[in-house]
Amino acid sequence: MIEFHQVSKSFNGQKILFDIDHSFEKGKVNLIIGQSGQGKSVLAKCLVGLYEPDTGEVFYDKRNFTGMDRAARSEIRQEIGMLFQGSALFDSMTVEQNVKFPLQMFTKMTKAEIQHRVDYCLERVNLDGSNNLLPSECSGGMQKRVGIARAIAMRPRYLFCDEPNSGLDPKTAIVIDNLINDITKEFDITTVVITHDMNSVMEIGDEILFIHEGKKWWTGNRHSIINADNPEIESFVYASSFMKEIREKLQKKT
Repeated sequence: MIEFHQVSKSFNGQKILFDIDHSFEKGKVNLIIGQSGQGKSVLAKCLVGLYEPDTGEVFYDKRNFTGMDRAARSEIRQEIGMLFQGSALFDSMTVEQNVKFPLQMFTKMTKAEIQHRVDYCLERVNLDGSNNLLPSECSGGMQKRVGIARAIAMRPRYLFCDEPNSGLDPKTAIVIDNLINDITKEFDITTVVITHDMNSVMEIGDEILFIHEGKKWWTGNRHSIINADNPEIESFVYASSFMKEIREKLQKKT
């Protein structure tokens, strides 16, 4: 579980986050949603220590992350897997080398153990046999799956995904959503996904935190968000034609 209390953040005198309290549960896909520029990514960066919050505390399974020194934080970070928006693969490295990288940097595993772990992770994301491909030889969806393989290589307890479906076609986006959901449940990970994709919300949103103007505006799940009595939520949810069609069908039934 990840918990945070009274987290706020300002840049150049402009307040971006306003005293946010929330918790993300283990074994669930926890979403941070909201329109662009509302503070989603800033909050996520405060949670993993890329930004220092001006006020507030962040806890990883009751361990006070904000109160730790650099060495202690480093230990927590090794328990965190990251899937970046652009996959962030090393272009000059093969698929295998990309997945190996954190294992070589942060573990004392033997070469054989590393190879076994890499092969397992690639097989888990349905990329077995792609070890020697370069990122440039992989489709966008394949690159995302390589990113997921690398993110789970260290057996993380926590997984952060930043706009995992960015740039993907709808069919591939569903594959990535399902993979994130399956891995979360299979390994009992606390997963946090930053997204503004309503398809992802409806597919995998176990728990949802809606951020508006830097504030905790609404919480719920993919079922309750459809009927949330809140104009900002309604504007976000029904911005796409797909969701408008769902609303119309629901209205006809009632």
